[in-house]
Amino acid sequence: MDDVTLKTLEQDLVEIKQNPERIDNGTERKSASTTLVELALERFQFGISTTGETFAVPKSGPQLVAMLRGAKTSLRGQLANLYFKRTGRAAPQQALTDAMLVIEGMAQDEGAVELYLRVARHDNVLWLDLGDQNGLAVRIVAEGWSIAPPPVLFKRTALNDPLPAPVPGGSLDELWRRLNVAEADRPLVAAWLVAAMYHDIPHPVLAFFGEQGTGKTTAQKLLVSCIDASRVPTRKPPRDADSWVTAAAGSWVVGLDNLTDVQPWLSDSICRAVTGDGDVRRKLYTDGEHAVFAFRRVITLNGIDVGSLRGDLSERLLPIHLEVIPENARLGEDEIWPDWNEAHPRVLGALLDLAASVVSVHPYVRLERKPRMADFAKILAAVDRVQGTDGLRHYLDKQVSIAADSLSGDQFMSCLIDNINAPFTGTSVDLLRRLMPEKPPKGWPRTARAVTQRLHRHAPSLRKAGWAVSDDGGRNHMNAVRWSIVPPDHPEMVRNSSSQDSLTREKCPKRESASLASQKCSPSLDDGCMEGEL
Repeated sequence: MDDVTLKTLEQDLVEIKQNPERIDNGTERKSASTTLVELALERFQFGISTTGETFAVPKSGPQLVAMLRGAKTSLRGQLANLYFKRTGRAAPQQALTDAMLVIEGMAQDEGAVELYLRVARHDNVLWLDLGDQNGLAVRIVAEGWSIAPPPVLFKRTALNDPLPAPVPGGSLDELWRRLNVAEADRPLVAAWLVAAMYHDIPHPVLAFFGEQGTGKTTAQKLLVSCIDASRVPTRKPPRDADSWVTAAAGSWVVGLDNLTDVQPWLSDSICRAVTGDGDVRRKLYTDGEHAVFAFRRVITLNGIDVGSLRGDLSERLLPIHLEVIPENARLGEDEIWPDWNEAHPRVLGALLDLAASVVSVHPYVRLERKPRMADFAKILAAVDRVQGTDGLRHYLDKQVSIAADSLSGDQFMSCLIDNINAPFTGTSVDLLRRLMPEKPPKGWPRTARAVTQRLHRHAPSLRKAGWAVSDDGGRNHMNAVRWSIVPPDHPEMVRNSSSQDSLTREKCPKRESASLASQKCSPSLDDGCMEGEL
């Protein structure tokens, strides 16, 4: 063997030792990263979501979305497993990284596709992902519900557990026997659960209040697991905005447990999650690239003082006061959850029955007065129609009460309510001078600008509490905003005489049976009849 050949063999040996990922198939050498990409192309189709996430879907079998990185079901993990089965070797980490980069580039050529989390609405059909390995979902239409492969793609996270297969013929009474919710509040909770199946509307923040030992956390866990089963149905309050995004992104229904205080940043973050606004963070391991978090969530919380809430959050709140559980009726954890797991399929079936009935009447409900959470109010009106309840009126009454509680939590607004007994007209400076105490407490506004901001923030709550509040926007010779504030029950207060008489109007699609509702529709007005209160 000459020196040149020997030197070549030695170089090949060094290369093999330095690059063990290279595969010799007898004809050509392929890098491990190339083999990984080829395996991915054999088994998957690639895509990119509307929020910029790259994902893969199997070419055959259940359409289970695999994100590139993350949980055990990620594409990275599946490819590592396939590579070992194909070659008998573990895939090198660098090869996996290179393969993921190539796949990301391929996915950029595809059009953006929306990925749904647990629920979706497609062609006016509601879908609830069961989260099982068969890729099946519940199809909800006016005629009823069934289990079928969905026409949309659902992504899943480490926080999503499978739901039990729903059983028809159940009753929501099984849910109420396990929740110490007052009978008047039950239509509100039922409507909240039905509304949670609509992914594209704002949802009120369900808040449980009550004394210690009223089962607030247990009630939260039951309702969250009802439609969005998770091994972590409730979680501790986030410490900052970044941890909030991380916590909220992984679940459709987010339960916050035992809040003692709601900081302004958390209040704003919850409001953004309710309305579906996005957030931007710097993407990990990059200097300037951004990751966009755009999501709408269904949120429930407990343990807070209503008076400490900001007005914008209080307007989105659905407060439920839990009744005290007698000591002889308390159950231990080892009794509650086996019992719930046994009843869950029947309760879910009953909830789906109600959702299908709501879908059938929802298009014909018209609200005369639209509160802040108008989409939820319309669903609640539909639930009233189906069940013959009065939940919408009860909800509007709660809105007035919580607005008053929200105002009482602000010392300046509380002082305004106590001292403005006649119509006030003037600037923010005039109001500040009139209400300024001898020793202003901490948090008291010190400037006219601060007063203007406070009034703008609380004006909706003041109106719900019966006050008339308006400003001229500075359109006067002084170019300073002038306020007009009129207390409730004052003769100058203009009232809407129909506020308590016409909550909803319905367009009657056909003559309804007496079992649906007690309202009567004239046969001559079948195409658009005026009905009484729901």
